[in-house]
Amino acid sequence: WKALFDEDNLKDVVYKLNGEAEIFYRKASLDYTKPTHPANQPIKNKNQLTTKKESCFTYDLIKDKRYTQNKYFFHVPITLNFKSRNEENINPLVNDYIRTSEELHIIGIDRGERHLLYVSVIDLKGNIKKQFSLNEIINEYRGRHYTTNYHSLLEQREIERMEARKDWKKIENIKDLKEGYLSQVVHKICQLVIEYNAIVVLEDLNMGFKRGRQKVELAVYQKFEKMLIDKLNYLVDKNKHPYEMGGLLKALQLTNKFISFTKLGKQSGILFYTQAWNTSKIDPVTGFVNLFDTRYETIDKAKQFFSRFDDIRFNNKKNWFEFDFDYNNFTNKARGSITKWTVCSVGDRIKSHRDPSQNNHWTSTRICLTSEFKNLFDNFDININSNLKDAIVNQNSKEFFEKLLNILRLTLQIRNSEIKSQVDYMQSPVADENGCFYNSEVCGNSLPENADANGAYNVARKGIWIVQ
Repeated sequence: WKALFDEDNLKDVVYKLNGEAEIFYRKASLDYTKPTHPANQPIKNKNQLTTKKESCFTYDLIKDKRYTQNKYFFHVPITLNFKSRNEENINPLVNDYIRTSEELHIIGIDRGERHLLYVSVIDLKGNIKKQFSLNEIINEYRGRHYTTNYHSLLEQREIERMEARKDWKKIENIKDLKEGYLSQVVHKICQLVIEYNAIVVLEDLNMGFKRGRQKVELAVYQKFEKMLIDKLNYLVDKNKHPYEMGGLLKALQLTNKFISFTKLGKQSGILFYTQAWNTSKIDPVTGFVNLFDTRYETIDKAKQFFSRFDDIRFNNKKNWFEFDFDYNNFTNKARGSITKWTVCSVGDRIKSHRDPSQNNHWTSTRICLTSEFKNLFDNFDININSNLKDAIVNQNSKEFFEKLLNILRLTLQIRNSEIKSQVDYMQSPVADENGCFYNSEVCGNSLPENADANGAYNVARKGIWIVQ
């Protein structure tokens, strides 16, 4: 608004004042007989993370005060970037830039299961430059930092809404809270785009790909996509000098104008979409992913399954079991990638199951894989130092094969999440070239620090394919 009448703008018009302005009158619709919060009475702060738990004001506070007063509204149409070339598709320009840029980075964004959204920033060699959850938003105001945990706020609001429905009470609005969160997220991502000279890669939700456990539902996530595209379509940093790149009079256009999700395609300027298949369940070091179907059907099918392994043995030196196999003997899904692997019973896994003693509610149990294999083989009189593959194939017990397939499924389970807990770690069953097994709890900042971080990291790494 100020730039409209600024001398610099008038010299070479960027912001143009249009005709057809309108004035509206809105009558007061609320009539409070007393203040919502009287003066000099302490009020509990809603932000759980603030050190100041109560606030006290010397004046009365009225909820939705703007609706208690008569208001005039002045609507003025303004054209931004008045002399633009009106290029509707900037994708070719972006692609030309990507081909020649040496300092490009990739921002991968994933809807998490424990996190509302997770961000991973990588360079073109796949090195992680920054990774963080967007459960909490940190803002600076007058030299002080304020943290808001939107994950807790949204969860609490959902609980309150559910209870209100049951008790037939007034249902609190959650829409404004979600929009407030998304606007903060969009701001953070735009800052990263400028800071790292980055393109953004999102999971493509239009490919019939569904995941039900995400904290951010599809409708809200699509609103986030649209808000991000709209923001990047005309990006201004008000803290920069007006004539600096990205300043008020030199705004950046980094995406195409949003029309609809059906017309969006796989690219909108610097925003790209990729298939999110198995991104959170891929070992980020070796690339291993579980392509087996370990469900029990019949004894004969179980025998056929284990007969296809190249070798099954117990490693006495390492105290773990090893399964050598070639995916080509099991499935066509691995065609064109590494197919020969050795899976080891390393570490613990978390098994989620219904507990009859707890009214059939879901519960989690930590399982030591090697001990489970040993107990099973011991119960069926199998010598672990013998030819294990032949010993397994010669079994004729339904119970044996059900338990063996169950333990193998846990061995292949890279993501391990404990119900009603913050425990959520990655453990790979495959060693890298140095003999190390990726574990997110001890890997440090150079690798994804949890399962949702792994999802964002692998979405970003698919961005390297896009760049290539």
